[in-house]
Amino acid sequence: MPTPTMTITAANRAEELDRIAAEIGGFAEAHDLPMRSAMHLDMSVEEIVSNVIKYGFDTGDIREDAIEIALTLDGDRLDIRIADSGRPFDPLTDAPEPDIDASVEDRAIGGLGVHIVKTVMAETRYTRDGDRNVLDMVLALNAPA
Repeated sequence: MPTPTMTITAANRAEELDRIAAEIGGFAEAHDLPMRSAMHLDMSVEEIVSNVIKYGFDTGDIREDAIEIALTLDGDRLDIRIADSGRPFDPLTDAPEPDIDASVEDRAIGGLGVHIVKTVMAETRYTRDGDRNVLDMVLALNAPA
C-alpha cells in the first residue's frame, strides 16, 4: 500500500492560511488522524507558516510558490516538511525562548508558538538547503497526553 502523502504549495500571503488549514484538515480526516494529533498538526503548521509570511520576506515581495508543505503518513508517525524561500531563519534556535515562568503581566506578548511546536512534536530539525529554509518535524500520532 502506498504511503499517504500530500503537498501544498502556497504564496507568502496571510490569505493562504485558511486554504492551508482546510487542506490539512482534509488530510487529517481522510486518514483518521486522532483529534489531538490533528489539532497539533494544524496549530504547528499554522504557527510556522504564519511566521514565514510575517517575517521571511520584505513587504510586497509576494511569491506564488514561496512555501511548500509536505505531509507523509508512515504508520503511527506523520512526517511534516515546511520549506520556504524566505530569508535564512532557524526557528528552533533563532527564535527567542519565552519566559514561561513569568506571570502573564510580565510576559512579553507572543513568542510561545515555536515553543509549543517544539513541545508537541516528537522531532524537529532545521536545515538551509540552497536558498530555502527547511523545517522537518515528526508528529507521533499515538503519543500519550
